[in-house]
Amino acid sequence: MIQLQTGGVYLYSPKGIDRERLMLVISAPGVLDSRRRFITGLTVLSAHDGDTLTVPITVSGARRYVNTTQPMRLIRDWFMEHHDVLSRQEMEAVRAMRRIAEDL
Repeated sequence: MIQLQTGGVYLYSPKGIDRERLMLVISAPGVLDSRRRFITGLTVLSAHDGDTLTVPITVSGARRYVNTTQPMRLIRDWFMEHHDVLSRQEMEAVRAMRRIAEDL
């Protein structure tokens, strides 16, 4: 099982679905350190989707985006490989937009 961290970007491969994608882990460290099977993440997009609550991020030197209005419950065992970790500034921008999204 891969070691996950808050702000990490990982390849996620759901069993039974032929659709691997990059995911940003947003669960708190305490959740990640627990034995919980599910964690929370956001899909990493290759293009901006036009939503004002979408945050630009950099993953492995490339510009990517996360829409903060669409958190997903993800199964820990389906994470495959680590790609990058967001900078402190990028993660704070994601958290700020998540707080706004929760007020919708």
